[in-house]
Amino acid sequence: MSVESRGRTRADHTSASHPRGHTHTGTTWAGTRTQLTGRRRGRWVALGLWALRLSRASSESVRAGWARTRSVVTPSGWAAIVSALAGLVLGLAFGWGEFLLAALLATVLLILALPFLLGREAYEVDFDLSHDAVVAGTDAEGEIVVRNTRARLALPGRVDVPVGAGLVDFHVPLLRRDHQHRESIVIPAPHRGVIDVGPATTSRTDPVHLLQREFRWADVRTLYVHPVTVAIPSTSMGFVRDLEGRTTRTLTNEDISFHAVREYARGDAQRQIHWKSTAKTGQLMVRQFEETRRSTISVVLDLDEDSYASEDEFEMAVSAVGSLGVRAIRDGRDVQAVVSGEVPEFARASVRSLRQLRVASPRGLLDDLAGVEAGAAVVAMPTLTRMLVESTGDTSLAFLITGSAASHAHLQSAAMAFAGDVGVAAVVCNPNSQPSMRAMGRTRVLSLGVLDDLRQLLARGAA
Repeated sequence: MSVESRGRTRADHTSASHPRGHTHTGTTWAGTRTQLTGRRRGRWVALGLWALRLSRASSESVRAGWARTRSVVTPSGWAAIVSALAGLVLGLAFGWGEFLLAALLATVLLILALPFLLGREAYEVDFDLSHDAVVAGTDAEGEIVVRNTRARLALPGRVDVPVGAGLVDFHVPLLRRDHQHRESIVIPAPHRGVIDVGPATTSRTDPVHLLQREFRWADVRTLYVHPVTVAIPSTSMGFVRDLEGRTTRTLTNEDISFHAVREYARGDAQRQIHWKSTAKTGQLMVRQFEETRRSTISVVLDLDEDSYASEDEFEMAVSAVGSLGVRAIRDGRDVQAVVSGEVPEFARASVRSLRQLRVASPRGLLDDLAGVEAGAAVVAMPTLTRMLVESTGDTSLAFLITGSAASHAHLQSAAMAFAGDVGVAAVVCNPNSQPSMRAMGRTRVLSLGVLDDLRQLLARGAA
């Protein structure tokens, strides 16, 4: 091989190996560039997330600070702040010395008010009610005791006690260590309901009332305002007089109410054989009894607002339920008081709910009645009585309490849910009517003009 041929061969070999080395170097640089780009993007994403978190934290801090400022600065304080800023701007802009003096005065007053907000509250507030339940139309009394539990003097302040939608407030004088201030409060309770009393708050402010700070105690007392009731004599609980039970038309082989004798049948108990009748007839004769049931009184309150022409009618109905229930409980009778449960407006046509009121004691029943309210999204009384019969079938006497706007068909439909041997009385509350008692099928309808008519009508029905 010649020198020229060997040179071409070496050159061809060099040129053939060079492209492979050049391609590997380009791939390495491309991968490095991609990694650098990914790192830069990751840094920018992390920086963006950090900035987002910082902005959220800053906005929350600003909102919290603004809320704290609004709770501390009074309207007079805001006027002082506006005077300081406006006076400073106008004084410097136009060279008005009077505005600069006003800005300086407002600033000094704000600075002097700051020490009154420092430190924790030196007061210890305790309040109590003499009675946690009263009758509508009477007043509830309570007492608030403010003590200075700190070693230093407690500056004068104000104590606010929310009472339902109202507010009771009074001034607390300067208190030395371990001294206390007592304040009696009177809570008017003209209407039935449940009233939350508390939590008590104290306010500390400067002499000019530019800044103030409030301290809150978590204690809350509940005041029950019971409905007005009338005392019904035991003998007037009317339509059922036997405390042990009442007889029915159902015949049974064992009970306490004797009915007749009949011929012995296979399976009869031998202890029920009536030997005198057996001796007379020459055949085995057994005693037969009428089944007796425990006298259970069911009181149903209609909560449908369309059944009442006025709020006074509904209040009379609640009072009637309380009067009947309290009398039955004190007489030791079995009693149940039911109202409609809460039903959402959108599900009124498909949802049924029955609520049993507490009847273990008169206080429990009256506490529950203090919180009942009429409404539109409730279960109608006919449906309510059917639910009552489905849940318990031992009712012997039922009272249906409603208003003057309820129709006769409404009452009849509610009464028909009970069995034929159940006594049913409908109590219609109508302040514009005279007291009366009439029959509507097998239902007795009692019309009340005033609550006291209930006692007289029940006594007439018992007689």
